[in-house]
Amino acid sequence: MATKKDLIEAQTFSRRRLLTAFTGGAPGGKELEPSKPLIAVITGIVLSVMLVLGGVFYGLIRPGLPNDWQNNRLIVAGDTGARFVSIEGVLYPVVNTASARLLIPAGQFEVITTDRGTLSGIEIGRSIGIVGAPDELPEPSALIHDAWAACLPEGRTSVVALSSNPVAAPAAGVGLAVTRGDEAFVVAGDRRYAVDDEQVSAVLRAAGLGTVGEREVEGRWLELYTEGEPLAPLVIDGAGAPVTGTSLRVGEAVHAAGSPEADRYLVTAAGELAPLSPLAYQLYLLGTGAELGEAREISPAEIAGLTTASARAGGADWPTDVLGELSAGDIPCAVLDTSGEAPTTRLGMAERELPDVSAAGAVAMQRGAGAVVAAGGSGTDRATTTFVIDATGTAFPVPGSDPEPLQRLGYGEDDVTPVTNAWIAFFPTGPALSPAAAADTAEPASADGG
Repeated sequence: MATKKDLIEAQTFSRRRLLTAFTGGAPGGKELEPSKPLIAVITGIVLSVMLVLGGVFYGLIRPGLPNDWQNNRLIVAGDTGARFVSIEGVLYPVVNTASARLLIPAGQFEVITTDRGTLSGIEIGRSIGIVGAPDELPEPSALIHDAWAACLPEGRTSVVALSSNPVAAPAAGVGLAVTRGDEAFVVAGDRRYAVDDEQVSAVLRAAGLGTVGEREVEGRWLELYTEGEPLAPLVIDGAGAPVTGTSLRVGEAVHAAGSPEADRYLVTAAGELAPLSPLAYQLYLLGTGAELGEAREISPAEIAGLTTASARAGGADWPTDVLGELSAGDIPCAVLDTSGEAPTTRLGMAERELPDVSAAGAVAMQRGAGAVVAAGGSGTDRATTTFVIDATGTAFPVPGSDPEPLQRLGYGEDDVTPVTNAWIAFFPTGPALSPAAAADTAEPASADGG
């Protein structure tokens, strides 16, 4: 057993050992520095900031619904692609974007993107919308307002092209002889002229179009042009009767000596001189001129007492000059011209390669382009129907005169181009776009297409 002395020595040794540990430092003479508590604080702050930023980022990629989502919003579930229009807190599945826009007042259209989970618990209504309406509408900046072309490539029916880089341009002074069934026509400028069916070849030669055969065309292509007065031999009633006080006869063509050769006049039954254009003169030679002969040169004094008629001889809208023919290889086109007060269509020629379309009579649209048109009749027929033409070349009527539906689709008055009804005949027609139709239950087409 340890004695008291042994216990005292052991305590002394332990005390010295402990003192040495506190005063002697680490082995090798290196002091151990106490850890700094600030590092732990900074680490905690960084971790907290990362958690906050992570929450914010998660909120951005998985947004919730804003406070005003209950009305007039197009809500898209990004993870499923489902689309809804919100009406009084109810989400109605909508079949396409055009229908959604028609249901939302102009200027209030807004798209909210979320996920399907965010929409859980919200009442889902019936499916609504216009089946077949476009899902993508052309932007106003992508609308084609002018220089539409309906061209006639050899061996094919018409190809309609809409592009900001026009494929064709009007051609002045040329004409095209065409047939529609048994009927013959001359197309020149913005007119189509029926040709006398008893003297087709003679009239075409007189018009300057006798060397190229007539081209068979579709009726809808001819309808693009305004109807002109028929081209036929010019026959004057009462021809041969003397004009009192002169040596002239009614129906006689005269030319004043010293004047340009093309300045000819026709003596009318009223004793007036009607200007006789070069083309009208050629048709005169087929009619009354065949009996009375060519224009007779007379002195200016002999006709000094006669007044000039207010209207020229022949058709009021006949071309003035004999027409030129298109060159071999030229592709004739009908070209829309909207630069005037009223839209017109003029005969032109293709200036670059036509778009490659698979179907005859198809519409070739510039990618992403479209048009908004007010289609109406010509002359006194001023009634119009508005159409939205999308990038597929489908024309969707927008019924009524109220501008609100068109505004809901994103278009204003300046976006509308006037055209004639004949142009719409080239476009397949889609369903009518109206707010009332968009609010109806979307009914799928039946298996038999009914």
